[in-house]
Amino acid sequence: MSVIGGSAASGIGGIVTSILLPTAVGAIVAGGALGGLVFSQTQAPETNPASQEILVYGD
Repeated sequence: MSVIGGSAASGIGGIVTSILLPTAVGAIVAGGALGGLVFSQTQAPETNPASQEILVYGD
C-alpha cells in the first residue's frame, strides 16, 4: 500500500483522527445529553401535585 506524503502508519493515524475520534466524541456528547434528560425526568417534584385542588366548588 502506498501512501502519498507519509508511511502507512500515518495513514492509519489519519483514519483514527478523521473517523474514529469524531465518532467517539459524538457518542460521549450524546450519552451526556441523554443522561441529563433521564436524570431531569426521573427526579421527584418539589411539591406533591396530588395535594393541590383541581376543582373548587362553591366559588
